[in-house]
Amino acid sequence: MIIEYIFAFLVAASIITFFIGSHSRQFARVSSLAVAVAFILYSVYRFYPGYNGGDISSFSLTLSTYTGFYFSLGVNGFTDLLVVLGSIIVLAALFISDRKDDPVYYGLVLLTEVGTFGLLMSTDLFFFYVFWEVVLVPVYFLIGIYGGPRKDSVSLKFFVYTHIGSVFILLSIFTLYSYYYSEYGILTMQNSDLLSTTFFSTIPFFYRVFILSGFLIGFLVKLPTFPIHSWLPDSYQEAPYPVTVILAGALSVMGGYGLFGILYPLYPQIPAFFLWLLIALGIISLIYFSLTAMFQSNLKRMMAYASAGSMGFVSIAFGSGILGTGPNGIIDLAGGMFQIFAHGLIVAFLFSLLYYMKTHAGHDTFYGLGGIYRESPVLATLFLGGLLASLGLPGLAGFVAEFSIIAGSYGILGPLVFLVIFSMIITASYHIWAAQKALYGPYNENLGQIRDLSRSEASAMLLMLISILVIGVFPRIVFPLLTGYLGGIA
Repeated sequence: MIIEYIFAFLVAASIITFFIGSHSRQFARVSSLAVAVAFILYSVYRFYPGYNGGDISSFSLTLSTYTGFYFSLGVNGFTDLLVVLGSIIVLAALFISDRKDDPVYYGLVLLTEVGTFGLLMSTDLFFFYVFWEVVLVPVYFLIGIYGGPRKDSVSLKFFVYTHIGSVFILLSIFTLYSYYYSEYGILTMQNSDLLSTTFFSTIPFFYRVFILSGFLIGFLVKLPTFPIHSWLPDSYQEAPYPVTVILAGALSVMGGYGLFGILYPLYPQIPAFFLWLLIALGIISLIYFSLTAMFQSNLKRMMAYASAGSMGFVSIAFGSGILGTGPNGIIDLAGGMFQIFAHGLIVAFLFSLLYYMKTHAGHDTFYGLGGIYRESPVLATLFLGGLLASLGLPGLAGFVAEFSIIAGSYGILGPLVFLVIFSMIITASYHIWAAQKALYGPYNENLGQIRDLSRSEASAMLLMLISILVIGVFPRIVFPLLTGYLGGIA
């Protein structure tokens, strides 16, 4: 199969980038583009003729039969979409990166892509954890070396928060591992074995709760969810813009994949109180992050909270989708997975445009900007499109996800759905206010004359906006892969 060759090429490219000096930026961009194109073409060829669930492609290499460790890769409809999304996010980060002679920087960015691809494609829980940690290390150094004035304390805070979450995941994995050996006398880390509901039901209830709790803590930190989110605003603020693109896109993908890729196969054994806890945390996150974003004076920090709030829909969809039955449950769950994909595209687009706003105008605060449409109409128009996508305007990708989740979860949430709608009203309010304050109205003459996007910059950003629009108008491009994945597990 081709996925192991694509992955091996990416690993080799990330290593080579550290040693090629002044050509590192061009090499990283070309390598990441080649991986993205190869995987997209492979996905179209393998998935769209008639995907109906399960892994389409797989690869396995025995490392130790004694310990049960196998380096195994596989992709299904859901992980395929997330790998494509990860490619786009890293490409966006590399495109707006302006460090010409820094191989360490570009090597770390590609190493982040290696970790993201690895954890999404790994079908062995041991290597899932290894790649989960691989993502953590380069992001820590990217913030710690290239971040803002508080980079040392913020990078340490990021590392401590996310690593503690990872430790809980590791404890859950080894608990599964030991119980499987006790039950069947076989040492294995394969997802198909350890994430089997037949096996999981044999574990005593206390340890089932322990395993689920460990996974949830680790995944919710990355998502992120209130109240384990405080690493997020500082990390987004201090990280350079390309790294913020990776933080907003790739890390939320990790948390979302954890819920739907690792925990969902166990859904018949997940207690109802766990699911209601997820729903409650999702609703609280939506309202809290929306209210917090509304009072920010910095666009970057506002979008950090908006990004976290959008992922509250994912928690709600996961909990209510499993509690629901029939078509509504499928729509709800598929909407949650669609939200992960749409959110990744939208935040990568918005933070890329914020980078150009910061570099061209010299400000990313509301009070430092004002009326920039007069001098930069293309930049302002594209940014307005991103804001409208983020608030869930019909016709754009965010609306499809949010509408699916609300429609699917209404039977479970009942009157609580109005809390979700209340948060959406707040979200729309501060997005429109941000557009009015920063983009339109009287021009801030203190900015002087600022340049608009170049032709290449505008073309790249327009391509991302078109992708958001196409998926919003034609969601059937994505939904069959998600419903097929759900049906394959069920």
